Amino acid sequence: MERTRDEVVRILHDRGPSSVAEVAEAIGVSSGSVRRHMDIMIAEGLVEMRLERQPRGRPVTRYFLSEAGEERSAAAHYARLLDRLYPALTRLPADAVSGHNGVWVLEQVFNGVAEDIARAYAPRISASNLDDRVAQVADVLRAEGILNDVVDEGERIRLRNIGCPYRSTAEGTHVACAADRRTIELLLGESVEQVATIVEGSPTCEYLVVRNHQEQDEDVDVLEAHPELVRN
Repeated sequence: MERTRDEVVRILHDRGPSSVAEVAEAIGVSSGSVRRHMDIMIAEGLVEMRLERQPRGRPVTRYFLSEAGEERSAAAHYARLLDRLYPALTRLPADAVSGHNGVWVLEQVFNGVAEDIARAYAPRISASNLDDRVAQVADVLRAEGILNDVVDEGERIRLRNIGCPYRSTAEGTHVACAADRRTIELLLGESVEQVATIVEGSPTCEYLVVRNHQEQDEDVDVLEAHPELVRN
């Protein structure tokens, strides 16, 4: 039973609000089984529900993770974050942080985390045009919990994340959200604007990349474009 609930949490985190039938199909179990798990998870405070009106027919009940459910799904992301925070902190020279307040130091630490993540994935970002680079970046950052999908809006590209990888941290400080944006920016080699966050009440975290119609055709080497990602 616990494994099924973990699967439910994963699916709701990856896909966002979903019906019982959609979750059941994804897991490969009956709708009745999923509904029983949903009832238990609602009682435990892991899942919430809402009715969505349809153009025709009866409203559909959709289930989504509560804040506690998101924290449960983010356990692996927190473990990775903790593994990265200490090295990023120890790399800061004492004279560089002396005299600065804690917020400033925290910003530098999370900047270091963003660079570490970008450095790890940079060799996998090899596409020469923006659309393909965006697809590659979304693919590698999906496992990090930073991105879910990409929406082509013509003049711009919208990158979205349905679930926050470390919500309680993001609620305590803006630097966690800023670090995710910086990671995307470093890997893309393009300016990235963060336009919405889950902790501020949006259903998704969203980033915008504006297309540059004068984009050159030569290959973009992320490590070459950002020498800070190359350790001496």
